[in-house]
Amino acid sequence: MTADLLERFHSEMLRGHDMGVKLKPPYQSKPFLRMLGEHGGKGTADRLLATNKPSNGFTELFLRGKENLRLSVEYLVLQNPWRSLFTEKQLAVARKRLLAVSCPPPPEDTL
Repeated sequence: MTADLLERFHSEMLRGHDMGVKLKPPYQSKPFLRMLGEHGGKGTADRLLATNKPSNGFTELFLRGKENLRLSVEYLVLQNPWRSLFTEKQLAVARKRLLAVSCPPPPEDTL
């Protein structure tokens, strides 16, 4: 794991949150931002993927339209180059959550 890749992933997590604020209705998550500040992007994703159910953020994005799940942590971690930061188990959790709500995961070669 390179520091550069971790920094870029963190930036992508922040960008996803910023894009959520632009949705109709907007979605902003102070707990998510707090987690990012405390644990960084990778640590936050690790924590969210370790739970038994999707986060409130996942649910809120889904409620604004299934297509908005492209902003979810689950969708992000399945994309290249970020997927290299996660275990197969974590990737399987992300994929399963998306498929459970009929949201196709990104193609494996997606950047």
